[in-house]
Amino acid sequence: MKFLIKESQFEKIVFRYLDSVDLELIDGSNTYEFHGTPVMSDTMRDYQSSRIIVVFKVDMDCYINSDFAQDICDVFSLTPGESLDVIGKWIENKLGITLSGVYSDFGAD
Repeated sequence: MKFLIKESQFEKIVFRYLDSVDLELIDGSNTYEFHGTPVMSDTMRDYQSSRIIVVFKVDMDCYINSDFAQDICDVFSLTPGESLDVIGKWIENKLGITLSGVYSDFGAD
């Protein structure tokens, strides 16, 4: 059986998932930084309290760690671009800001 899910409903599901990941927000003078706490499960890697997301306040560009974005791809069967888009929308919603761009280090390995 197949289910049709509206895009807004899908985003709500991903947003709830991202809320449950337990990222710590640090509001610095030049950046907003989301740091991961150690998470051990079948779907998320252990981030060892590293920077996962950085929003640069000067231009509102957003960098997302590719390992974190790839985990979202894997959990929700998204492409890297779709993953970055939905994480970017979650950040905008969470911080009440508008991002000028979202990028990652996909393929830099």
